[in-house]
Order: sequence, then structure tokens, then C-alpha cells
Amino acid sequence: MYPNDVNGDVFRRLEEDNFDFSIEHPVDFYAIYATEEEADLVAKQYATDWKRGQQFKNIETRPSEKGGMELELVPIMKVTYENIVAFEKTLAERTAKVNGYLDGWGVLNG
Repeated sequence: MYPNDVNGDVFRRLEEDNFDFSIEHPVDFYAIYATEEEADLVAKQYATDWKRGQQFKNIETRPSEKGGMELELVPIMKVTYENIVAFEKTLAERTAKVNGYLDGWGVLNG
């Protein structure tokens, strides 16, 4: 049902854990940037999306344990493969314009 990729693996595990796909959830997305300025630049783009109506629980930058700065984005969304891939694609496009990389996503079950 899901593609054989990292996201497909996550979705198969969520199904096995009886995750409720019928409701919206806060989903944590992470990206790492070389500098605070780069993290803040991308964070501001998502703050603009929030002002335009996209629902977020949190948008935050903080020092990363891996070095540089971490951006945490927590949109409220239906957890579908398509929604996750679309959000990651936009984050990757915005991140590609500065010195950064995607660092995964997750959602709590329960």
C-alpha cells in the first residue's frame, strides 16, 4: 500500500500500532541549519504560512545537538503519505536555498 521508502516504513509501523489516521495530529518536522540566521529565515517563511491560515502548534529554532541550529515545525495535519511528502518537499525546497538539511519527522500515537 505504501511505497518502499523511509516514509512508507513509518506508515506501515503506524498502521501496525493502530494509529488513528482519521483525525488531525501535530506532526514534528525537523531541519538542521549551519547558522541561526538560516534557521530563522526558513522559520519566518512558515510563520507567514501560519498567518495565512496553515495550522501550526509550534515553530521554533534552537541549538542542535548535531551542531548548528535546529528548526522544529509542528503543523496540525491529517497524517497521510501524500501530506507528509508534500510538507517535506516544501521544507526541502526552502532548506535548499540555505545551508541546511532535513532531519526527519515524527508523530505521537495516542
